[in-house]
Amino acid sequence: MSEYIFLGKVPESPEDRQKLLAQRAAMEDYFVQAQLTQVQRRVAELLTVQKGYSLDDIEANKEFTIELPDGSFCVTADFVLKHNGRRFMVVKCVMSSMESWERHAVAFCRVVEPCQIPLAVVTDSEAARVLDAVTGAPVGEGMEAIPSREDAERIVRETVFTPYPAERAEREKRILFAFDAIKCSTKLSGEEE
Repeated sequence: MSEYIFLGKVPESPEDRQKLLAQRAAMEDYFVQAQLTQVQRRVAELLTVQKGYSLDDIEANKEFTIELPDGSFCVTADFVLKHNGRRFMVVKCVMSSMESWERHAVAFCRVVEPCQIPLAVVTDSEAARVLDAVTGAPVGEGMEAIPSREDAERIVRETVFTPYPAERAEREKRILFAFDAIKCSTKLSGEEE
């Protein structure tokens, strides 16, 4: 009995089938190497198969160091999406309570880079909420609201990438630290035991 392998579309030729199978194998290798959770796997599949992103467009489990006056700590993004080398969207994968992670995703986008990452997505792989990270306002709901690779070009072209105001950045960093404390040690590097 043969096994059905979902390729995202019906191949147009035997060559197209081989190409799609090779892409699927590369994606499976990527899942294993990145040590993705089940929610992350479903989101990665959505991003690559349905939304058209290549694996080169996606940084999985990307770690960032956040500096505070009294030390530093690391935060991880489930997925950071890039277009032409410019990070434009962060995807936070959660098991439940999507709304409670929206503030984390917005704070993350505001302070992990010198310029704000414009879009934050919070998803459980079945539902999603897309947020404008600069204003914190929702801009879309549902998996269909997650921008495609085609949308990415327009978003990057039309966005003016600006730094988050320095006088408010420490507050956003403290919000990230508080969320991080929920899941791991709250000790800042540089603190003594």
